[in-house]
Amino acid sequence: MDNSVSRNSYGEFGDRKEELVRSERLAFTGRIAASIAHEIRNPLGNVYMSVQQLRKGCAPDSPWAKHIDVITRNTERINFLITELLNCARPPKLNIKPHNMNEVLENVLDSLRTKILSQHIKMHKKLNAELLIINVDNEQIKRVFSNVMINAVESMPEYGQMTIVTENNENNFIVKIKDTGKGIPDEDIIRIFDPFFSTKSSGVGLGLSICYGIVVSHGGIIGVESGTNKGTTFTISLPIR
Repeated sequence: MDNSVSRNSYGEFGDRKEELVRSERLAFTGRIAASIAHEIRNPLGNVYMSVQQLRKGCAPDSPWAKHIDVITRNTERINFLITELLNCARPPKLNIKPHNMNEVLENVLDSLRTKILSQHIKMHKKLNAELLIINVDNEQIKRVFSNVMINAVESMPEYGQMTIVTENNENNFIVKIKDTGKGIPDEDIIRIFDPFFSTKSSGVGLGLSICYGIVVSHGGIIGVESGTNKGTTFTISLPIR
């Protein structure tokens, strides 16, 4: 990603007015999330506990057992969505410690290796040989890398190539995650980090919004370049403290 201003980029490459609008949307989402957590979680907890009691008194071969299981799964799903909404809306609490960033990336790739191989995706790594340790929250940054890589893999249902590049200068550690997938249309890319926006039929639209918040909370920048049938490149820049 070059230093020119592009309609297909965010962070320092984006327009400050768009950044302000995004911040206002996240603040609005935060207010909604707090209300949802209060108004829904308490009765949801009561539903869950009641269903668990019913499950204990229900024989495994009872015709009601499958209905109880459906209620349990969907109750857990609703609780998960509320948690994700809160994670999106509020700044994460960071546990900052020094970490080797190439090792962090390798760990994420190891966790996704089965998914990558099952879709016949070729991996190409260009990791900077220089040992670079920077201060980050390991679990939060792993979540960012994992989310972006999963999106890359899912954009290539069968065959393709994912490339991971790491670079650094005296101020920033830079990770580029590239895929050869279907790409993102221009009309979608300007909304890619917005809460509840998703191009997936089953997507909730909070994953990249959460990633955006995590990177910004580290003082970093996340950007994206793409185009229909041109693949996608996410660039994550983290300050070297």
